[in-house]
Amino acid sequence: MIVEEFKSKYSGKLTVKKIWDWGWQYYVTTGVLSQSGGIINDLWKPIIFNIQCLMSNVLILGLATGTAARIINKKFKNVRITGVEIDPVMIKIGKKYFDLDKIPNLKIINIDASKYCPKEIYELILVDLYVGDKCPKFVYTKSFLEKVRRLGKIAIFNHLFYDAQKKEDAEKLIKKLGKYYKNIKLQRVLTNVMIICE
Repeated sequence: MIVEEFKSKYSGKLTVKKIWDWGWQYYVTTGVLSQSGGIINDLWKPIIFNIQCLMSNVLILGLATGTAARIINKKFKNVRITGVEIDPVMIKIGKKYFDLDKIPNLKIINIDASKYCPKEIYELILVDLYVGDKCPKFVYTKSFLEKVRRLGKIAIFNHLFYDAQKKEDAEKLIKKLGKYYKNIKLQRVLTNVMIICE
């Protein structure tokens, strides 16, 4: 059921929908792909809950409406989360329908992830940068990958993996990440591959 539609210069048409799943659940789509809520919860939950070490500070590049931030907040007590999101419309939707601004210890930064240069080092970085089914080109660049490596001990990249081009792009990214990380594990979740780098 469509609840509300928004126009975004970054994401195009964003549609907030709700479904009944033992209570009303909201999710956001661009075209046919979910961007936040719903199935995105199923994507991140097994990955985050599988992390064995304690985390006190986490960076999310591609916060959207805060699906991953909520999961992290449930898994790690008193964790500080920095969420970077380029799209102010997505942040607005997050606050209106997903209580984004009520997630404890979440700092929201409205900026392009390629331009975000913090001084802090993070124990975990989630890279979830998509506009529809397109991953920005800068994600594959040496400068971005070096920055992520410098800023975090563990990085998890979410990459679509459902057609020949996306599989090829993911394989190129995995190969590049091998230059910066000793241990890389891959986990297929739904139509995605999660690239876990340590």
